[in-house]
Amino acid sequence: MNKVYPFSFSRLRSTILIGGLTLVSLHVFADEEETSELDETQLDELVVVQQQKLVKSDGATLTYNVSEDPEAGSSNTLDILRKVPGVTVDSEDNIKVNGQSSFKVLLNGREDPMVKGDLKTVLKSFPASTIKKIEVISEPGAKYDAEGVGGILNIVTDRSRSLSGFMTQIGAWVNAYQVGGYLNGRTKIKNVMLDANVSYNNGRVWPRSQTSERKIESLNGSENHLMTACQKAKSGWDYTGANVNMSWEPDSLNLFTLSANYGYNSWGSNGTEERDMKRPDLSTMWALRRDFHSSGDYNGGGVQVSYQHNFHRTDHTLVASYEYDYGGQDFNTDYLLSYLVGSGDESPFSSETNRVIRNYHIMQLDYSNRFNSRHLLEAGGKVFLNDNSNTIRPFFGPSPEESIENETLMVKMSRQMNVYALYGSYTGSFSKWSVKAGLRYEHTDMGGKYKIGDYPDFTTVLNDIVPNMAVSYNLADATSLRFAYQMRITRPDVSQLNPYVNVLTPGQIEYGNPDLKSEKGHTFSLAYSNYEGKFSGSAKLTYRYVSNGVNDVIFMRDGIMNSTYANIGEYHMGMLDLSGDWNITSDLRWSVYLSGSYQHMQADSDLLKAKNHGWQANMNTNLNYTIAKKWRMSAYGGMWTPWIDLQGRGTTTGYYYGLGAGRSWLKDDALTVQLSAGNFLPAHRSNSYRQEDESMRLTYRGRYSQWNVGLSVSFKFGGLKAGVKKTAANIEKEASTSSGSKGGN
Repeated sequence: MNKVYPFSFSRLRSTILIGGLTLVSLHVFADEEETSELDETQLDELVVVQQQKLVKSDGATLTYNVSEDPEAGSSNTLDILRKVPGVTVDSEDNIKVNGQSSFKVLLNGREDPMVKGDLKTVLKSFPASTIKKIEVISEPGAKYDAEGVGGILNIVTDRSRSLSGFMTQIGAWVNAYQVGGYLNGRTKIKNVMLDANVSYNNGRVWPRSQTSERKIESLNGSENHLMTACQKAKSGWDYTGANVNMSWEPDSLNLFTLSANYGYNSWGSNGTEERDMKRPDLSTMWALRRDFHSSGDYNGGGVQVSYQHNFHRTDHTLVASYEYDYGGQDFNTDYLLSYLVGSGDESPFSSETNRVIRNYHIMQLDYSNRFNSRHLLEAGGKVFLNDNSNTIRPFFGPSPEESIENETLMVKMSRQMNVYALYGSYTGSFSKWSVKAGLRYEHTDMGGKYKIGDYPDFTTVLNDIVPNMAVSYNLADATSLRFAYQMRITRPDVSQLNPYVNVLTPGQIEYGNPDLKSEKGHTFSLAYSNYEGKFSGSAKLTYRYVSNGVNDVIFMRDGIMNSTYANIGEYHMGMLDLSGDWNITSDLRWSVYLSGSYQHMQADSDLLKAKNHGWQANMNTNLNYTIAKKWRMSAYGGMWTPWIDLQGRGTTTGYYYGLGAGRSWLKDDALTVQLSAGNFLPAHRSNSYRQEDESMRLTYRGRYSQWNVGLSVSFKFGGLKAGVKKTAANIEKEASTSSGSKGGN
């Protein structure tokens, strides 16, 4: 952040230190009149430049500044997420935020249909070079959607800009499993700002291999005693995205914005699978081998318009916004039988196509009024209309060419989820104390109607009242103590409610539960943060309680593994987070994050009786060194202990590490080249987990490749130094004390 101060000095040194900060970019001129015998030189502008911290947290929001990460140029977003404190990504690319798999993902503070699909594939496809920062928002407050027990993961792609003109930036990267590039252009015409970006990422050029073994063992004496499934596969993906952002500020009191985006993401996997079923005496009942091909793609776009009016005072604004998004998603899986022995009746060829069409309409009205320096009132409402359609078509036959659709198993349905919300929030400052309290009400109407398929229509109506509060005490400048209570909910997805029974996998069936209710999570936290001086950091103690957790449940019935969902989980978790950022010298910086938690969970229902508990920990660290103001060197690493769940636990500790180097050339560092290498020894790794109840036990072991080396190059030219402005509809407004009219970053 740059701050400008007027000063007058009789003598001026080229470098000035105030409070440990280096002041640079000093513009001087001599007074026309000499007021003393000494020549007085007055500072026309003094720009204070502080090295931006890689990680920063105030207890409510943790920010990871991706633009400060040297590896961002040749990495994807999922790679970077492994380094973000509070986020864990396991070896199967499953993501958790604050230890929870239930969280909300936003792009630039807004809903985006792209992340409604296969999230881990999308994030693997999304280039990190286009991201400015990633925010882990544990306490979003009443203004923002209540969904996501773990909080909100906000990916901010907008870059900071300078003041006028035109600017273009291009970049390209290649590493061990992807190639890609992007083009960004920005211009200003009078009081209109325009920003356009196109990016491409291809992960199909060098497909990654993976092997796995899954065993399902019956513990209740069933004739179907032990099923084993072994897979070998290679997978890849690609992504193409474009977005345009425009802002028009006719005067200081009014701001109009328009943004549009388009994205196409596809993925695929080819491999073989071997399955067999054994009796209790371990004799073979049946065995098969089949080749499979799975593929999917997402094609969608959207547009958002917003208007903000400022009422002459700071933080006294009215914002109205409308957003429409469209997305089409296709999944297809083909199985071709190679051999079959025993009593099985598997079709020589089977296939399932699954098409989902999503339409979103989002209308929001937000009012903010800071009566004076002490009191801020916020209120508003939101309407979220989601109308989807889903078509599932199974095919069976002797070959792909001769396969016939099984109309008795075909499903065509319409699905809807409409959310109506109202909120109010108050923030008050009293000397060193500040308080914030809010209340949000959400009414949800969701369900499905079957046009084809012998399944009952279902409707679920949810009414959720979600409170939050926080009290902070400023011990000193940039040092605070914060106590907070936050309630969050997780609404069941329509796919979890859908009673459709998937029978394509031999030995198991999957179906939803239309009786699911919203999961409610209560979080209490005490946080200390200090971001002043060379060493800064935070500590946060959290207790989380969930009484009606939505769990995926597996059990054995009639020799078949059943997989469904139920509100049966009760969770207690205590967690301690520690983060530190140490500017050892002006050129050497070290940051570290440590987290430890203890979880106790149980379920006591007719469907499942289970109990589990245990410790978990994760750590990551980054070391950055700048040589001669041009070279940037880095080393990073992290690890996590096995996860635990109601019915299972992992058995493998995961870790990652890497090295990076980058250099800039030309004026204003216009040309930048970066090299990176990570996880190169060993070249292959394994992971495993176990899941069980009183009727069955499931074990899994996988082997995968994770090594990576990469190169990225970026070049920018032009002199634009202003960004497309945003209305206060952006989620970043939560952490800002400036006028919403300034928006942007």
